[in-house]
Amino acid sequence: MGLITTLLAGQEWLAYLDAQRIVGLTRADRVLFQSMTGIRYEVGVTGVAVLTHEDARALVHESYRTVDAFYRSALASIAETGIEEGGSMLEAARRSYAALERTRVLVAEQLRHPLADRDMAPAEPWRQAMFDVVGRLDDASIAVGNTVRMLDPAIAELVQVRQASYVIRERYGRPCSTFRPNIQRNVPLDRGQLAAWREDVGAYTSRWRDLETILRRPGAPAQLIEDVRAARLATEAVQARMDGILHGLNGSGAPAMPAAEWSQLCVSAYDAILTLGEHALDLAIARADERKAEAFLMLVGMAGLAATSLLLGGLSIVVVRRRLSQPMKTLVATIGRLSRQEFDAPVPATGYPDETGVMAGALEDLRIGALRAQHLHRLLDEARDGEIRRANELNRAKTAFLATMSHEVRTPLNGILGMVQLLEDSPLSDRQRQWLDAISKSGSLLLAVLNDVLDFSKIEAGRMELEAIPFSPENLLQTVTATMRPQAAAKGLSFHCEHSPLPGWLIGDPAKLGQVLLNLVSNAVKFTQAGCVTLCVRRLEDAAAPGQVRLEFKVGDTGIGMTPEAVEHVFDAFAQGDSSITRRFGGTGLGLAICKRIVGMMGGGIAVTSVPGRGSTFTVVLEVPEAATGPSAEGPTAIAEPLPSLSILLAEDNEVNAAVAVAMLERMGHTVTHAAEGCTAAKLAAENDYDVVITDLAMPGLDGVGLTRSIRALPHATRREVPVVALTADVATDRLQHCLAAGMTGYLEKPFRRQDIERALAESIGALEVAGQTPCGTPLSLLEERANDLGEEHAGRIVELFAMTAPVLSVEAADAARIGDAGAFGDAVHRLKGAAGQVGLRKLAQLALQAEQVAANHPERIGDCAEAITAEVPLAVTALRDAWADVLSERARRTDSPPRVP
Repeated sequence: MGLITTLLAGQEWLAYLDAQRIVGLTRADRVLFQSMTGIRYEVGVTGVAVLTHEDARALVHESYRTVDAFYRSALASIAETGIEEGGSMLEAARRSYAALERTRVLVAEQLRHPLADRDMAPAEPWRQAMFDVVGRLDDASIAVGNTVRMLDPAIAELVQVRQASYVIRERYGRPCSTFRPNIQRNVPLDRGQLAAWREDVGAYTSRWRDLETILRRPGAPAQLIEDVRAARLATEAVQARMDGILHGLNGSGAPAMPAAEWSQLCVSAYDAILTLGEHALDLAIARADERKAEAFLMLVGMAGLAATSLLLGGLSIVVVRRRLSQPMKTLVATIGRLSRQEFDAPVPATGYPDETGVMAGALEDLRIGALRAQHLHRLLDEARDGEIRRANELNRAKTAFLATMSHEVRTPLNGILGMVQLLEDSPLSDRQRQWLDAISKSGSLLLAVLNDVLDFSKIEAGRMELEAIPFSPENLLQTVTATMRPQAAAKGLSFHCEHSPLPGWLIGDPAKLGQVLLNLVSNAVKFTQAGCVTLCVRRLEDAAAPGQVRLEFKVGDTGIGMTPEAVEHVFDAFAQGDSSITRRFGGTGLGLAICKRIVGMMGGGIAVTSVPGRGSTFTVVLEVPEAATGPSAEGPTAIAEPLPSLSILLAEDNEVNAAVAVAMLERMGHTVTHAAEGCTAAKLAAENDYDVVITDLAMPGLDGVGLTRSIRALPHATRREVPVVALTADVATDRLQHCLAAGMTGYLEKPFRRQDIERALAESIGALEVAGQTPCGTPLSLLEERANDLGEEHAGRIVELFAMTAPVLSVEAADAARIGDAGAFGDAVHRLKGAAGQVGLRKLAQLALQAEQVAANHPERIGDCAEAITAEVPLAVTALRDAWADVLSERARRTDSPPRVP
């Protein structure tokens, strides 16, 4: 009951608000009506004043003030209505009134003429602007009437009568203003004017008929019926007289009627027409006030009824709340607390032996059970966290063990294989060479086993990453063939590599794909005693993703084959067909497991078919993106020419490795200074000029990274920029990045061979070039590498340091040559050579190297060398800065960021 009365009271409140709005709308319509008729009337007032008074300025200005007042009151009434289009209508009215104000100068222009020469025709734009303002207000009046029509049709009918009276007044009065010039000059109407005249007369006559139709309904106000009759008679009488005057125009030029009389004739019927509108508005406002009063009374009655119902309902609620609502609220709060897993506080009892009391007891049982379950979960979480911690500790221990094993195994292995290389260059008997070859093969086998274990550990730990670079599949197959064909021939096997037409370039990781193919082919050669091994590659025609190529690699052999049971586990880690396999052929059983993991990372698949005694066939299917072009480099890097004799500082604490490295470097023609501790090496690097520093990473006292940082912190301009090569058994990516961040320029992996040392030294002094290319003297590729390894900021400092020190060294060399000091000249060009090599200026480094050799062997020719270096240094500095700017621009383009100022 209370809800129903409340809804009824709300309905009456809405009815009251509607009634109140209707009152506001009808009152606003009165203001708009009065403003429109007033402004329209002032058109004639101003025109008559201009044409009948010698000094009409006061009358005109008074008319302007009247128009301004009507306009302001109309705008205020539009704003108060709150109709939907009110904002746009106000803006339109303001624009029209602004145009009216601009045209008032036309009226002022007529006032400057003598009375006899005045003519309102030139001021026609002003008259049209007045009509435009009235039109905008009329639009607002129509919108108000439409709004009232939706709220109250009866009142809307009265508003419609008011609007019709204004239209009649507008169409009736239009000829008065339009034909005033014709009356003044006694000019007959042309066809267009006659047509407009008939149209206006027909329009307001039709409105009279419409009003008579509306007011014929029962209950129509008698006052309005009388107003319509009187106004229609008045307009017909005036229209008859106007018709006679207009038909009598003869073109004589003399006024057919004085202007004031013509205006008075026109306005004589206005009062009757406008009275109709005023009475209609009065009735509309009265009806709106009545509706508002009725709505108010209904609202008060329904509000009282609703209040009574609410009071009774409130009393009922108080009674019910004590027994039902309050306990239920407590139970709901308890359920919410339990849903948030807050089980500490007990469920409060309701105090009543009813359903709510039973619910409270059930919730308490639930809470106790949840506490027990929570305790069990806590125990399980603690056990799980302990297992996770133990697993992480085991994983860290495994990683540390593998790193230690890598270092501890590679270090002595480096000594074994290094000594083997040194012994290979010694005079040995055939039997001794057989023993030496056995040692070399055993060391290589041990290295392969170590690499397999480390690769599998990387894959298990998720630390193996694949490259995505362009590569030629045909070049990759040629590399595999060149590697495996000699091994097959050594066992008396034939090796064939066949392939269908392949794409020129693919995108992927050629090193990892080559590792898979080499492993499969190597296994085929190892397990085949007679017959052949084949590697077949073809492009599959089945559907692939756009831009992708599906390739099938098959490696077949005529070897020992496998049983079906062995095939099931062939890709398992540490799995062999049986224990005799390991004894006969060796291996760890990790190779195929690594292949399967790598192929899986590439998104492909690997499978095998085998028949015991007849051989096996391994099939790899990959879907690889196709590249439009190959890599920018034309070929692999190679040493541009034999390296000059270099001064090298070797920091190595292992005596065997140090002996191997010293022997290899000295046989290559270099001068080596060996330091067994990092601190000793740091002191030597600070006191002497070296071309390259090679340092082990793990040394007592000061390790390799600390040695590098101490060198980079030296105050000497060139000694702190000496290339530093890491000698390490741990080539993990994060480890190498740590070395490069410390300032190292390269690394040499243990165990190393002579060609590995040569390549590391050549890279350090800038003597590597792309095979098949002529050195161009530009450091662009090396600077890009430096920016990748060291970061743009550090690489930029190196460029600027060279740009500042190279001219100084050039001047030192020129001064030494001028006074014939070959020692000082050699020292200057030696430092210039190392600095130029660091930034990739090969031409300048070569000139400095030649100058250093001339200083040592032909000191009388150092003047010519000084001139060449003096001429080359400015060109080299300019080329270096241009190359660095290109590097920054290209890197900025790749990252869509503005380039740094070099």
